[in-house]
Amino acid sequence: MSIDRAPSLRSRLTSGESLVGTFMQLADPAAYEFAGHLGFDFLCIEGEHAGIGPETLQRLAAATELTPTPALARVAGNDPIAIAQALDSGVEGIVVPRVNSGAEAAAAVRAARFPPAGERGLGPARATGYGAEIASYFSRANDDLLLALQVETREAVDRLDELLAVDGADLLFVGPGDLGASLGIADPASPELRAIVTDVIERTRAAGRLTGVFAGTASAAAGWRAAGVDLVILGSDLMWLARGVGATLAELNASGGAAA
Repeated sequence: MSIDRAPSLRSRLTSGESLVGTFMQLADPAAYEFAGHLGFDFLCIEGEHAGIGPETLQRLAAATELTPTPALARVAGNDPIAIAQALDSGVEGIVVPRVNSGAEAAAAVRAARFPPAGERGLGPARATGYGAEIASYFSRANDDLLLALQVETREAVDRLDELLAVDGADLLFVGPGDLGASLGIADPASPELRAIVTDVIERTRAAGRLTGVFAGTASAAAGWRAAGVDLVILGSDLMWLARGVGATLAELNASGGAAA
């Protein structure tokens, strides 16, 4: 809803930038105002694995707009209402989890794109300035908004060609954790899992689509960026909190609790 619009995340990716963000699971707007000044390229509001409903999502999207960092949202599922509510909140795009077939990919496109590319409805939501910017939003949304489909099951890997054949989806995002679970691979560092994720990324790039992946560590993120992945979601706010507290307590315990 900003008047002075920076280039969209979608345009930055299609122009060749490599972007790194983080998942945000906390539901407090202050966390987004803080994290938005830390240097990430984007924040991804976690609507699938956190207690964030549509009302909260809208408040978090508004808080993020007070910072230099734009927001994406991972929606709860491939549902047209969930997709519409997330986009109406004003985020710059969505990540749709567990898209397993061409039909499911096409359904996500229909829900996320305005006609004639899709079937999304237009109304006086926050993204349109509650109606004040409805015409300008409608004219640019299909070009500006990023639609990422998540590959995280054996079925999605087996039917990857179907997903890639669907027009209107910008990016395929691989979730190695869930994909490993679906494949029966418990070790996230498994060479077998790495090879499968790499194959998905290479096939997606060859089809002219953008690629994305989750990374739990900075070294993993650097490796995927070196491999040409366009968008990396690096950890989450709760991971950084846990690691920071853990490191501080370890340091304290190693010192025997003595005063500095």
